[in-house]
Formats: sequence, C-alpha cells, structure tokens
Amino acid sequence: MNTLALIANLRIQDVLDILFLTVLAYHLYLWFRGTKAFKALIGLFALGVVFTIAQTWGLFLTTWVFQILWQVLVILLIILFQSEIRQALEKFDPLRTLGLRKTAQPGQWTQSLSDAVFTLAERKVGALIMIERSERVEECVTSVQTLEGKPTP
Repeated sequence: MNTLALIANLRIQDVLDILFLTVLAYHLYLWFRGTKAFKALIGLFALGVVFTIAQTWGLFLTTWVFQILWQVLVILLIILFQSEIRQALEKFDPLRTLGLRKTAQPGQWTQSLSDAVFTLAERKVGALIMIERSERVEECVTSVQTLEGKPTP
C-alpha cells in the first residue's frame, strides 16, 4: 500500500532525477572498470554500507567515527584518484564538444609522416611513432626521447 502511494506521488522531475543518476552511475562504472581505482571504490561502497547500517541500528560511536572518517576520506580520494580526476576533466572539453577548438587537418602532416616512415623502412631503421589525439600519452610513457619536431619530407 505504501509503495502505491509513493508511485502515485511520483513527479516527472523525480523520474528525470533517477534517470540522470542512473546514467551517471553507469558511466562512472564504465570509466572505473578495470582500473586500480575500481577496487578502491568497491571498498568505499562497502564502508558506506557499514555506515548506513550503523546509523540504522543507532550505533552512535561507530557513526561518529565514520563521520570523521568521511571528512579525511575526501582529501584522501583526491590524492589517490588524482590522475583519474585529471583524465576525466581533460575528456570533458566544452570547446572541443562545441567545435570551437581547432585541430590540425590530417592532410597537413600525413604525407610528411608517411615519407619519413618509408625512408626509415628503406634504411631498415626501427622507430616507435606516437601520435597524440584526444588521450594524453604522457602517463603511458616512462622513458622516451621526445623530439618535438614537425614532420618534413
């Protein structure tokens, strides 16, 4: 009976709110899945469940400890997930989404790059060529000699 009353009082804003949070949670899951941060998030979720149970059962000391722990945990999360937070903020680029940020056209550099690759192949010289696009590659590379050069034939 109580559930029917809840459904009867459901507004369109409530449905949109639930849909928004569901989509947000799903995208966060997809983003963190397979990373080291995912295990930490599972641990945080477990702590949240314990905190909720402690509040429900009236465990005042445990609730008090968790309230203090959450304040410290926010700073700890920022430190632990620094690279993930930076990557998320880099992915959210409103200028690129609106088409206001200019990107180099492939015709400007692809011919020079292909000429250089064929020259290396003729000389039987190996090279690792990285072309940065939307994802930054600095975190993936540990030891590298950067040329910062423009391709010329």
